[in-house]
Amino acid sequence: MRKELCCPQIIKDGRIIGYGGDQEWFPGDFQRLAGCGSVTGSNIAAIYAMNKDEFKSLYQPEEGQDAKEQEQYLKLMQTMYQYMKPGFMGYPLIGRFAKDFKRYAADRGIEFKSEQLFLPKSKEQALDFILPSLKEKNPVAFLILRHPAYELREDNWHWVTITGFDEEKELLIWSNCGEREEIDWNMLFDTDKKYYVGMVKFQ
Repeated sequence: MRKELCCPQIIKDGRIIGYGGDQEWFPGDFQRLAGCGSVTGSNIAAIYAMNKDEFKSLYQPEEGQDAKEQEQYLKLMQTMYQYMKPGFMGYPLIGRFAKDFKRYAADRGIEFKSEQLFLPKSKEQALDFILPSLKEKNPVAFLILRHPAYELREDNWHWVTITGFDEEKELLIWSNCGEREEIDWNMLFDTDKKYYVGMVKFQ
C-alpha cells in the first residue's frame, strides 16, 4: 500500500519552491537555525486546513490570496513560531510540541487530542504509530535526535513532517526544510543502532 497526504506545494514568482515550509525563509537568524518545530507545526496546520473543510481555520491566508504563496505561508510560520518558540537548546520536546500545537488549534476553535511516542523499541512499534495515522489522513510530526545514520547527518536535533509511506518499498515520505524526501524505514528504525527519535500525531 502507498499513501501520501496532499502537502502544500509552496509557490514564489510562479514556480514551486517547497514541499511544505522551509525554516530558511524566516527573517531572523535564530529562527532559521532553530525554527524547524514551527515549520512542522505549520505544515500540519496547512495539511489539515487545505484538505478538510472543518479545519480551515487552522490556516487562513489573507482574502484573495493563494494559500500556497510563500508570502502567505511565511505568515503562518511566523504565527506558529510564537506558539513554538525554541530555547537555547532548540525545541527538542515532543510533549511541548503536542501542547503548543493543540493551543494553536484551540485558539482557532478546534480541539485536538494528541498521542506521542518517544524512543520506540522496534521498527514495528514505530510503524504501528505512524502508518495508521497517515491512513486516516493525519500527518505525523517527527523529531530526530542524535541518530547515528550517515544519511541523517544533517538532520539531527531536527523536526520533519511525515506525509506518506510506501509499504512495498518500505519508505516513509516527509517534508524536510521544504524538500520532499523518501526515507528507508529500515535505516531509520535500525535496532542494531542506538537512535533517538520521537513522534506526535493528532486526531
